[in-house]
Amino acid sequence: MKTPDSKITQNLRRLMREIHEPASLFSGMTIQQSLAPENIIIFKRTDTTLLKPEGVSVNFHHRFELVTVLDTAAPARIDRTTYDLHPGECALIFPNQFHHFMDVSRTRLDWLFITFELKNHDAIRALHNAPRVLDPAGLQLLSDLVQEFVHPKTATRDTLEISYTLSRLLLHLLSCASLPTDRKDIHSSDDVRDVILESINKYVRANLGRAVTIADIAEELGYSVSHLRAVFRDRLGVSLGKYMRESRLSEAAQLLQSSTFNVSDIGERCGFESLYAFSRAFRKAYGIPPRTYRQLVQEGGPLPVSGKKD
Repeated sequence: MKTPDSKITQNLRRLMREIHEPASLFSGMTIQQSLAPENIIIFKRTDTTLLKPEGVSVNFHHRFELVTVLDTAAPARIDRTTYDLHPGECALIFPNQFHHFMDVSRTRLDWLFITFELKNHDAIRALHNAPRVLDPAGLQLLSDLVQEFVHPKTATRDTLEISYTLSRLLLHLLSCASLPTDRKDIHSSDDVRDVILESINKYVRANLGRAVTIADIAEELGYSVSHLRAVFRDRLGVSLGKYMRESRLSEAAQLLQSSTFNVSDIGERCGFESLYAFSRAFRKAYGIPPRTYRQLVQEGGPLPVSGKKD
């Protein structure tokens, strides 16, 4: 049968002439090379008390986190900058960025959270520390994404469609307006407490390989142990001791994903006295041993977000 000589066919034939012979017939493009979010989790926060759940995995983790404010404005602290987020605005928090939310004026709120993993994020680097104002097209993409998540067209959610829509949303955010200047790097009466909080975080992160005590941090920063404990608990809703323990595990998870160090070396680098102690603590936090975790990363399987609670 003769191929119809349509304009589309003619155009395809012209394009085909521009295709070069591939370097290999067995190694080509992969999904990982594109902006393909995976291990996607969508959740909501409608109560201010839930903005301070316990655990470092909330305030410091190796996943991306897209936070969208739909109702009730509040400051968001990302690294050392505070942004005043209003309804219709969002912020993309990159892996290993220390962050927390504070001073929410009302008890009830509507905030949407989307967390995910991304192997190649160069294309969205411009969204780092750059919250955006969603335009109608951006809001529609977000709505389409949540629609498929809540009311899938088929019996099960279309993971590929959700990933594709999230990818389009992230790329679209690059063209959305940034926050007004007067709502970036804002200051509040709690600035001193936030500086203390970030100084604690910086010290803990710089000393993951040794057994740091709260007394060590207090001496380094020039505050009493009781004051540091109170600031940390008040601002993050988690004890400083627990944060220090879980910071080491968060760093270990990142090294298992991105480094070639063996599991024993990673445990030692993160301050664990033995492989047994490291494996036991990691399994308790993430639900699986560190070797299994690394294997899932290598095979492209979904990673657990958290393990058992204390």
